[in-house]
Amino acid sequence: MMLHLALTAACLFSAASALVSTPAAYGVGKPSFDAWRAGLPAGFNVVEEGGYYSLSQRYLTEVGKKNYAKSKATLPETLSVINVGGFDNIYKLAADPKSELVKLVLDNLQSTGGSGSYKSGDYGKMDALIALLQSQGKGFSSVKVDGEWDEVLSRQGKKSTKSQKFVGGKKKTVRPTSNFNVMGMDFENTVLTPRGNGLLKANVKYTPVASNFDKTGDGKIVLRRIRCDITGATFKYKSFPKLSLPFLKKKGGYLDFLYMDDDIRITEGNRGGLFIHFKPEYYKKVVG
Repeated sequence: MMLHLALTAACLFSAASALVSTPAAYGVGKPSFDAWRAGLPAGFNVVEEGGYYSLSQRYLTEVGKKNYAKSKATLPETLSVINVGGFDNIYKLAADPKSELVKLVLDNLQSTGGSGSYKSGDYGKMDALIALLQSQGKGFSSVKVDGEWDEVLSRQGKKSTKSQKFVGGKKKTVRPTSNFNVMGMDFENTVLTPRGNGLLKANVKYTPVASNFDKTGDGKIVLRRIRCDITGATFKYKSFPKLSLPFLKKKGGYLDFLYMDDDIRITEGNRGGLFIHFKPEYYKKVVG
């Protein structure tokens, strides 16, 4: 009986720990945790604090509350505290939302066999992390967007086309790309077929527009939207001739940059699709 109770208690403790544990203090976000720990008093005793786990929880609470308070004024109205499980969970995510999102992306890649398609019904955590990052005021930047980007996560919107949903849900041996050429004011999207022997390519001209802009806490304008016109599309399968796909040409679309830094970018299309891209070198770094 005692053994049964002990095992039950252990299982409950493990489950609770899984719910409150976070990679922000140990995984890809460890540098932020170490920087905070370096600022503790010289005579600080980790054992007296209750160990590193307790210390990590203190970090999440203290830093998370501070970061949330800073971003509260610029958080999107769509953020739902209820959907993420309350303010305590929001504070933990706010400690290092970028690291938390990267961990979510990596877990999703593993669970989907590399497809990156996010079909989980639990959008609360992801949406909260994106909202926290969006509040930082890092939108479209011609300097940062230039160059190569690998798609690592996609979540199709309700208005996404059938072809987008089909391609997005397939396993990928090579990451889809979305590479920007700022000098030419265009970008190129490429997607390989599941076995890697076919290549779908779309060329898009873009123009930054003033609509849907945000303001930072100090009043600076944050550019979010670029207007997108698909000017051409082709499909190449093995050694067969390249096929032109004129029916995919379309004008009047747009892409909103919810967040972008030197490593990752998060965008939302006019059909509601959500896309997360990593710089190739950053992808290799975090994947290991």
